[in-house]
Amino acid sequence: MSTGKQVLLINPEATPAMPGLADALRAAGAEVREMRLDDCEALLDALAQGFMPVVLKAPAA
Repeated sequence: MSTGKQVLLINPEATPAMPGLADALRAAGAEVREMRLDDCEALLDALAQGFMPVVLKAPAA
């Protein structure tokens, strides 16, 4: 992963959809923020700072 990559993981559920993903992205050199959808102001701030939004969905059982 190229340096300087900023990823915003958005989890709409109460429990993490993909545990370990944030750590794996950080290990690959990304700056990662994790948020829930209910924090709209922080979400908009992160987008304004250039973070790439990724909405997480739990894998199908």
